[in-house]
Amino acid sequence: MPTYTTTLRLNDNIISVTPLPVSQFSTVRAYEYNSIGVAPNVLHSRDKLQTPDGTDLNANAIFFETRVNNNNNPPIFTQQVIDGAFTNNEVKVHEYQTFVTFSYPGIVELNKEERLSAGSTSEGNIYTTLQSPTQSEIKATVYEFIQTSNQVSDSDYTYDSSNGLWAPNNWASIKAEGNQDDNASSNVGFFDSQDFRGYRCIQPSGIYDTLRFLDDIRYNNRTALNSNTSDSTLTVTVVDQGPPNPIGKKFVLDIDISPAFIATDGTPYYKKTIIVSDTIPNQTDFLPYS
Repeated sequence: MPTYTTTLRLNDNIISVTPLPVSQFSTVRAYEYNSIGVAPNVLHSRDKLQTPDGTDLNANAIFFETRVNNNNNPPIFTQQVIDGAFTNNEVKVHEYQTFVTFSYPGIVELNKEERLSAGSTSEGNIYTTLQSPTQSEIKATVYEFIQTSNQVSDSDYTYDSSNGLWAPNNWASIKAEGNQDDNASSNVGFFDSQDFRGYRCIQPSGIYDTLRFLDDIRYNNRTALNSNTSDSTLTVTVVDQGPPNPIGKKFVLDIDISPAFIATDGTPYYKKTIIVSDTIPNQTDFLPYS
């Protein structure tokens, strides 16, 4: 049987105490106190308030701004309070799993082939193959904090051992340059450049490969250079590989900071929400979770 101190008794100003919903406070308890004549935070500074189960409220509990009802005499004071203390200027108040939409980047792959055609004509071809971008629902965990800062910190991007913030701002880019005569580098006979928005390239950035000393040189199955002297050269370069392969890694998918409440001393507090993916599953012919 819990033993209550005097501060929870009606004749010592506390009228009631009610737990706040676990749908908002699942990792730390929070309560709403009603008192008469004196605000709950003032009572707590004199003698620790108690929670409904009879345990003492944290000495450093975080009290929200007081609401006052002057229709009564003495007035009624209402205050919400988080039964926890700050660590590094924040306290985690809520955590739950959900599903979020994740975009898998498409894949660009470069391929090379050389052969002798009928009549012993030498041919070479460098071409791209594509796998389209895909969206899928993946598991993620939502973390909610109360903090004193209105800023995103660097550590937020790697929260819960994440690999960083998933927000690709570059995509695969490939160019092909050809010279009709390899001995005259300024004589460019072919040029093609393409950005693949929403795609990453399997090959790393840099020169992929070169076709030379061939009768017919093709890029993406179209003749780029045709030389009777077999001096033509085609070089294909991955200008930008694009974002990394996300599979097997976990990422921060979103960070949001918004005003939460004003404390009794006038200090503004903020709610920070960080969404962290589970390890990104492989793309398969079936659903990622079955």
